[in-house]
Amino acid sequence: MPLVPTVNPEAMPAPQAKETRRGGKRWIAFALLLLLLLCTFCVWGYYLTTRQSLTKALPAAKAVTRAVKPHYLFSIYGMQEPVGVAITPDGERIYVAESGGDRLIRAYDREGTELFSFAPPKSQPATRAPVYITLDAEGQVYVSDRIRHSVDVYNAGGNFLRSLKSPVPEVWSPMGLRFDDTDLYLTDVTKGKHRVLALNKDNGLVEHFGREGRGGNADELSFPNSLVVDPRGRIYISDSNNARIQVFNKGGNYLYTIAGFSLPRGLALDADQRLYVVDAVSHIVKVFDVTKDSAELLFTFGDMGIDDGLFNYPNDITLDITDRLYIADRVNNRVQVWVY
Repeated sequence: MPLVPTVNPEAMPAPQAKETRRGGKRWIAFALLLLLLLCTFCVWGYYLTTRQSLTKALPAAKAVTRAVKPHYLFSIYGMQEPVGVAITPDGERIYVAESGGDRLIRAYDREGTELFSFAPPKSQPATRAPVYITLDAEGQVYVSDRIRHSVDVYNAGGNFLRSLKSPVPEVWSPMGLRFDDTDLYLTDVTKGKHRVLALNKDNGLVEHFGREGRGGNADELSFPNSLVVDPRGRIYISDSNNARIQVFNKGGNYLYTIAGFSLPRGLALDADQRLYVVDAVSHIVKVFDVTKDSAELLFTFGDMGIDDGLFNYPNDITLDITDRLYIADRVNNRVQVWVY
């Protein structure tokens, strides 16, 4: 007769023990899923509150991502030869100054739909030439005009409010505009008087520095265009025709030079103290780390062309609190939008 194997009942796992182990695994999986959902909600909540990715809050992640290049997202069309661009901090309204066509300031929403356009009252395209734009803390729009020799001020809806009077005896020629916490800094390209002026809220002259020259001395400027002021009070000036960025402190004391450009124009500074420089003739944007007492090149992006992500004499750049970049691509008649 064949032998029937015997089974030791004590060696067999109890059905209840198997069910207990399976139940424990399910609870672990459920707990991990809950943790994942909680982390997702935390990241999303942080973004909704700050409009920044979580990597912005993590020092280690920030160190890694500082040198990560942005990528092209889309372009906004409908303007002629845009030279200046500014945006509300929340990124919901974009203002563009066009140097061709009707020479209007055009307003767009975040998706690139045109909302309205405006210009100085009683002016015609031949009598106006808007260049650079900036916004104050109340959302008023300041526009420099090359032909009118003025800084024109509008409300957020494009209604004209006033023109700033020249704070100097001669007729001024304001170009780049930027607010710090209290004052309006601007570049002035009056013949023989290329310089930087700072105005208080009452249009009074707070300080001025710089003189016209071909760059033999640190304080010489030749057609300075854009400028930005960082949280430490350092002023970065695109000294365009001298092919450099000049850095001063408040009071006009020279700090250092950033060289290596063809024709630097628009400047922007993000929350991580990265300085963006539009090099118009090289058709690229150069990005520097300026957290220290000198500038370190992090990366460049762009090239010459007409396709998406290529530039044709770009002139200005701005960004919102999410570090979404807007670049006035002048000869391509568009504003390009880039993101990280």
